[in-house]
Amino acid sequence: MKELNQIIARLKPLNGEKIAKGKAICDQLAKPLGALGKMETIYARLYAMFEGNITLSKKVVMVYVADNGIVAEGISANPQETTFIVAQNILKGKTGLCAISQHVGSDVCLVDIGCKKDVGEPSKEKVRYGTRNMLHEPALTKEEGEQAILLGYRKTVELIHQGYTLFGTGEMGIGNTTTSAAVIAAILGLKANQVTGYGAGLTQDMKAHKTQIIQQCLHQHAPYKDSFDVAIKLGGLDLLGMVGTYLACAEYGLPCVIDGLISIAGLLIAERLAPAVLDYCFASHLSTEPAYALVCEDLGLDPMLAMDMRLGEGSGCPLAFFLMENACYTIEHMPTFSEGQLNKEDYIDIRNRTE
Repeated sequence: MKELNQIIARLKPLNGEKIAKGKAICDQLAKPLGALGKMETIYARLYAMFEGNITLSKKVVMVYVADNGIVAEGISANPQETTFIVAQNILKGKTGLCAISQHVGSDVCLVDIGCKKDVGEPSKEKVRYGTRNMLHEPALTKEEGEQAILLGYRKTVELIHQGYTLFGTGEMGIGNTTTSAAVIAAILGLKANQVTGYGAGLTQDMKAHKTQIIQQCLHQHAPYKDSFDVAIKLGGLDLLGMVGTYLACAEYGLPCVIDGLISIAGLLIAERLAPAVLDYCFASHLSTEPAYALVCEDLGLDPMLAMDMRLGEGSGCPLAFFLMENACYTIEHMPTFSEGQLNKEDYIDIRNRTE
């Protein structure tokens, strides 16, 4: 864990004074104070990260592909082969994520971190061909878990060095709503029935079975030392790859957007390891999975959108990219009070009103 601990030690929280400068810029615009809502809070945080020179034109969604051994317990309506098929479609640019990304000018980087079949050319970096069945044994070893985080970290750093400044996290892996729900329940101290959703599409009976399997796994592997221990016992390789992306973005002071349940489970792991990562992350949309809102509440996240989406792949990220770019353009091109010949004193600041 030496290299991982060294990375974590280098992370620093976002500078509060720089955030305040970003907010001050918003407060000088010709509008009621706070009238642009989340656009202003997004801008202020980006202003702090880029020290005023916000550059978001080169953006990418990191899609981590991994299979999960727990699929053997019948927790998904989709066959495991779906992971490989959809991953291949992503490489061809023929999925929902790809369509949204193409429209907003975002790239997609697919990382085969643990698919049971090689996606594209065989990779020497792949951690393993799917996780073990967590109902019977820990999903990963400690060494495999660290390897997965470092793979995500290095892949992200490579892209940073290529000039990418805006990142998103996505995934493809049948069974990963089960692993994510289990991880969230273990870290937050919840029961399986509080976190289990319908995933890609389950009947009521299948959801009940999925809930039971998750509860059995939670009980079998307890107690848990920390979030990393939870992740290797219950989690997936995709979750840990995302942890690496969050760490890299925090180290380099760059924004990272999370998608749905799997992305936020990865963020929960990362935040427990290194709280500073949260300063650099943005929630794109409110997933329909019940555990998503629970993690948002725990981490204090406020998603930009509520669109009843549950596609996965990272599809919420390019939508958020568009909103973030629009927020910056709008704020940087609006007139100030003086330019708009308005008096700031005529406006009442209602942002902190409690009544």
